[in-house]
Amino acid sequence: MQVLVFVHETTPRVEYIFHHILTNMMGIPIEITSRIDFFEHYAGPKIAYANTNFNSSTNITPNGLLSQKDVSEQNITMSKWRGMPIFFGTGTNGDIPFDLFAASFYLISRYEEYLPFEPDKHSRFCHNHSLAYRNNFLKIPLVDLWVKEFSAIFSSKFPKVKIKKTTFRYTPSIDIDNAFAYKHKGFMYALLATGKALITGRLKEFNERILVHLNLKNDPYNSYSKLFDILADKKHAIWFILGGSKSKYDRNIALNRKSMKNLVQKISERYTVGVHPSYQSYGKPVQIQKEIKAIENCCNQPVTRSRQHFLRLTLPQTYQHLAQLGITQDYTMGYSKTIGFRASTCTPFKFYDLECEKELTLAIIPFQVMDRALLSGEKLNPKTAVAETLRMARTVKNVGGHFVTIWHNESLSDAREWKGWSNVFKEIVNGI
Repeated sequence: MQVLVFVHETTPRVEYIFHHILTNMMGIPIEITSRIDFFEHYAGPKIAYANTNFNSSTNITPNGLLSQKDVSEQNITMSKWRGMPIFFGTGTNGDIPFDLFAASFYLISRYEEYLPFEPDKHSRFCHNHSLAYRNNFLKIPLVDLWVKEFSAIFSSKFPKVKIKKTTFRYTPSIDIDNAFAYKHKGFMYALLATGKALITGRLKEFNERILVHLNLKNDPYNSYSKLFDILADKKHAIWFILGGSKSKYDRNIALNRKSMKNLVQKISERYTVGVHPSYQSYGKPVQIQKEIKAIENCCNQPVTRSRQHFLRLTLPQTYQHLAQLGITQDYTMGYSKTIGFRASTCTPFKFYDLECEKELTLAIIPFQVMDRALLSGEKLNPKTAVAETLRMARTVKNVGGHFVTIWHNESLSDAREWKGWSNVFKEIVNGI
């Protein structure tokens, strides 16, 4: 059953967020109108997004953000509604005390990341700058919770409208930043690295390198058989491959090496493969395109999914470049040093470009948990990391959302900083 939405002015922002919340999230087909006479005489279910309430309508008072055509500092005052944090309050005039659509747009569009901020050394927006972190809602899918409550209010007024029942999904994803710790990196590199370990007194590493190169011990990062076993019934898992030339932060084996080609082929025979644009490719779409082609040459599938290495993301340029290169899904939306909901949602959404004021074809699939964030950011031990990840999964399951985790092959190595973590991923996958 179609729902008629009245707005005083139909803007690209209005079109985008109303279709996302009502159609994508709630499953309701809508028509948007600015004709008051047409709206008032409409006999079906309707929503008024206006300063004046209408009879036989669900009424929401706008705060003005969706009518604006620029990006500027917003006046945000936090309050509570039904136990949830809210902002862009509009008083008691409407059926809910805040502008749900404008607040959701602010969070999902990552509006605050267009405003001036102090980036970290990798040019990233840090979680502690975010509205969600500063107001203690980073670890809840706030937009999904708002929509769940709004759906109940709307259904009480229009019980014949069928609201979509969303189903929980879990997508494990693997980043291959460093395919092997010691092997397949070339004779001179192996010789120099082994000699350096001896000279600097790292005898344990020296002995391990010797044993690996003599094929008397498995390379510690060669955890692929174990990952294949863990993900045996997770054929929808996605693997992101780092390409590009070697640099300080790009340490993977070149894709033109036989060992790396064979590995990517083995992975692509089982799972979807995506590009992990290198650190050096940041802001360089031509370089990203080369890396996509290099991965496609290793496997028999097109590369249409992406996640930025080091989660380097500048809005909207990064997403503009990816969309232009034919990437249809990006999995970068999350933080490197903490777990949680960067866009305050666990529902995939099309990216809205605030610079051009339009929706891109690129779908954003947020992730919630990364192994590195659990270890270094949250500073959790293996047991607590499992418990916290499963708690996060239950939070997503409560709203029928999409739960995404990032893991790396080296975190199953049981070596160095990952000592004791070899079974954490398996426990998480089995527990979900």
